[in-house]
Amino acid sequence: MTDSCLVQSYDRIVGLSQAESSFLRSLEEHPTDFAAGEVIAAQASHCDQLFVVSSGWCISEIAADTGQCQIIDVHLPGDIIGTREVAFARRLSTLRAVTSVTVCPFPRRRLNAMFRDAPRLSGVFVLIAMRREAILSERIFDLGRRDALARVCHFLLEIQDRLKDSCSMGERDIQMPLTQQQLADALGLTSVHISRVIRRLREMSVVDIRRGNARILDPTRLRTLARKNEEYLELDTSWIESTSGLSVTPSMLDGNPDAASMERPSGG
Repeated sequence: MTDSCLVQSYDRIVGLSQAESSFLRSLEEHPTDFAAGEVIAAQASHCDQLFVVSSGWCISEIAADTGQCQIIDVHLPGDIIGTREVAFARRLSTLRAVTSVTVCPFPRRRLNAMFRDAPRLSGVFVLIAMRREAILSERIFDLGRRDALARVCHFLLEIQDRLKDSCSMGERDIQMPLTQQQLADALGLTSVHISRVIRRLREMSVVDIRRGNARILDPTRLRTLARKNEEYLELDTSWIESTSGLSVTPSMLDGNPDAASMERPSGG
């Protein structure tokens, strides 16, 4: 079986044992397909599941009573969706498919076994959750301190960096299935403003965005225009590298959080 995007994403952060890979694959045992634009989980609905993105793009959005929408997160293959909502009974945002997408829901109680018996996977889960918070913090800085051109450039570089951890990344081509309105909703701009920025980047021979793809023409200029913070996506794994690996039993793979504790590798 080809490794899932989730396994690939985790394995790039910290080398996985076969048992750890098996556990992560078990989170993708129930794939569900959604069409572009379809709601996967609605804001304020009961929250007892997380999702692994197996393929395609999703967004998390918050809608106001006026009909206005703010996209607060973009989810790529290999992402775990719902880390912010683990502590809540109701969903804080609507999860919507951008493209045709396959997501794998799993009950949040599965985290109990991971936190109890899989220290390295638990550590990586925390790292990924904190990186999501760093991305949101950077987005706040975008909205408050970067102009429209810098926001778009910074967003493109962020997506490029994140796609390197997923299953689809070209040398200079970045998948960009978001519409101009969705880009506007993510970056606090209007669709007209986004259109002007896209045209300007094309005229400057920096990036050519069209038909669901962004081709980087001048990587150095793009990075200069973005005024990108280079640190916020770089994870420090030193504190979890010496933790014990995981020995998986059938009770963990079938998602039973109340099963007897799993065997642990001897000798730490």
